[in-house]
Amino acid sequence: MSENTLEDQTSASRFGSRSHRGDRNISRLSTKERGDRIFAYLLNVPSVILILALIAYPVVVSLWTSLHRYNLRRPEDHAFVGLGNYVDVLTSYDFWHSLRVTLYFGGMSVALVIIVAIGIAVLFNEQFRGRGLARALLLIPWAVPGIVNGLMWAGLFGEHGAFNQMIGDFVGLFNRLTGAEIEYLGMASPFVALNAAIAAHVWRSVPFACIIFLAALQAIPGEQYRAAQVDGANAWRRFQHITLPWLLHPIMIVAIIETMNAFRGGFDIIYALTAGGPGDATYVIAWQTYKEAFGRLNFGGSNAYSYLITVITMGLAIIYIRVLYRRGTVQG
Repeated sequence: MSENTLEDQTSASRFGSRSHRGDRNISRLSTKERGDRIFAYLLNVPSVILILALIAYPVVVSLWTSLHRYNLRRPEDHAFVGLGNYVDVLTSYDFWHSLRVTLYFGGMSVALVIIVAIGIAVLFNEQFRGRGLARALLLIPWAVPGIVNGLMWAGLFGEHGAFNQMIGDFVGLFNRLTGAEIEYLGMASPFVALNAAIAAHVWRSVPFACIIFLAALQAIPGEQYRAAQVDGANAWRRFQHITLPWLLHPIMIVAIIETMNAFRGGFDIIYALTAGGPGDATYVIAWQTYKEAFGRLNFGGSNAYSYLITVITMGLAIIYIRVLYRRGTVQG
């Protein structure tokens, strides 16, 4: 009996010592993990400081500036006005005119980018000789800087530009054949100038959308197309009932990105191609913001423009996303 008791005590002692050593090991491991975690945080400190310096600080300063009357032509008149700048912008003709121009610019750009990009993506999804080279060449417009893109299109639509000459010759031929008296004014026409800017924007934006659509097309199971062919579906039916449903989600993604680009972008193209003219025909909201800041030197008002652009863009993005969820193309 006493021997069993002694053995039990010895076993308990050994178990207790092992348990104690295990606790010490766990404690040392926990200390090491905490040290590694702290070290990882310290490694991230420089990048966090850089982000705060380059993003957070300008955002806070610009928001604070938008709440002040701050015009460099009257620096002594600097004062806090709260939402006064926003009220002035929202009640001005310039804002609503630039918003109308931007909505037309953005709506046409988004629609054309999606239609053209889907057509090219469907074509490039097929097997043909030189497909790799064609895909590589497709990226050139996307790689060209915006200001270079604008200058190139300015040359094409200039007085002696190729596109300008072609359109002028076509209008002249149309007048002779029909007896009409349409006068082609080139870039002096508000309609031509705005649509030339849209063409330049679409030309640059299509490659990115094409990449997204092409990736989606290559994810479609080939069995679906083969089954549709067996059932006698023609090419249009296969596109309508197989390809298009698979592209709904990518279409919404492209629509969101292109809408954001249209509202905050387009400036470089407008700057190089039309400079807002003729008159104020191509005053998109980004160009109006630029003129407010560097034309009128009204930095309070220009920052208010910037935040209104942000609110409008976010509102449109929310609408797109709600449509996605409503159609069931996003899985929660």
